[in-house]
Amino acid sequence: MTENEVVERMLEHLDRQFPKNCPSCQSRFETLADYLRNTTHVGAPVSYDAALGDWQPDAPVGSMSLANCRCGTTLGITSSGMSLPTMWKMMGWLRSEMARRGVGASDVLRDLRAQLDAKALSRNP
Repeated sequence: MTENEVVERMLEHLDRQFPKNCPSCQSRFETLADYLRNTTHVGAPVSYDAALGDWQPDAPVGSMSLANCRCGTTLGITSSGMSLPTMWKMMGWLRSEMARRGVGASDVLRDLRAQLDAKALSRNP
């Protein structure tokens, strides 16, 4: 799987998580771009399966990126619901990128999130 394929598949997956409401203030985020414009990232994205060293999990714990709503509530977008074959391909890409770059999963995922953000915001200005 190439980096461009990872970006496209992740955008397709993330798009399905919207619209989304903040459980505290009921702010509604119609699209991923709307969410990105109206929240602030918290820390680096996390792949719990990578942290466990499970690169082909039968029951994935998943990955998560957190952001704070304007009201201060922490929200998350996740890999939940992604098909197992796609998850395995993504995990394989992550593992190879970690080795190629000589960095940890959080560094690769932070860079991936920046690409996803830029692409999502450029298609929904």
